[in-house]
Amino acid sequence: MKKLFIAAFAMLFAFSSCVKDELYPIPTISELTNTIAYDETEDVTVTALVSALVPVNEVNLFYKAGSSSVAKVKMEGLGEYFKGVIPAQPMGTEVTYYVEATTDGGTATSKEGSYTVGVIPIDFTPLKLNELNGNDKFIEIVNTGKEAINIKGIKIYKDTKDVWTGPNRELAPGAFLLLYSEDVVVAGGPQEGYDPELVFGSGLSAKKAVRVQLNDPVGNPLDDFNLVTVSKTAPASYSRVPDGSGNWFYTPATPGAKNSTDNSDPVTGLM
Repeated sequence: MKKLFIAAFAMLFAFSSCVKDELYPIPTISELTNTIAYDETEDVTVTALVSALVPVNEVNLFYKAGSSSVAKVKMEGLGEYFKGVIPAQPMGTEVTYYVEATTDGGTATSKEGSYTVGVIPIDFTPLKLNELNGNDKFIEIVNTGKEAINIKGIKIYKDTKDVWTGPNRELAPGAFLLLYSEDVVVAGGPQEGYDPELVFGSGLSAKKAVRVQLNDPVGNPLDDFNLVTVSKTAPASYSRVPDGSGNWFYTPATPGAKNSTDNSDPVTGLM
């Protein structure tokens, strides 16, 4: 009787395993990217990663160029990666696209991608958090790259709350951008005389755990200062040494300027 029970249990387990696989017949689409159309002579190649537990029957690229109707291109696969080409379009044309992948179990649709012919995407990755000060209540960003970056749309989150959005202006290579808290008194009054576009809508403490995140305009993370435990009150600033690339240290405040090299005391409690 015991042997029969064990055999029945094994069959049930095997059957359950098969049923579990059948619950996920629809593919997933990720890593959607496209090449750049520098001018009207450039085709654009769209690439997507298509994953599935069952064979993929077909993958298609759908695109719309300007006011034209939606066109369809069959994508060719190399392993799990599939590529399709959008033909060259006139300068200034806005192109949107998405990918559909089909198995016997169903069809999945990707998020929408887009580009404009002749518009070069901005690389925001050189932007880094560089100095945080809970006493004078400022956040400093530095451009570690070799080109000026238009900061329009970049985001600062404080303790996961959206507190600042970048205005339409450029940050030169190596330059610092200084943001003050709305709680700060400058030149005799609350933010008197300071650019209102460079004021973030939150306080900032030197005595509490804090998380400050810097994201690009579409939400991709650029930098993350996550202090989960406070071993001591910051005497002045949390600063990166060297600027933009080093570890975090307790240093004298240097708002809008190169960080101090008095860095004998590293910040602890960072995640």
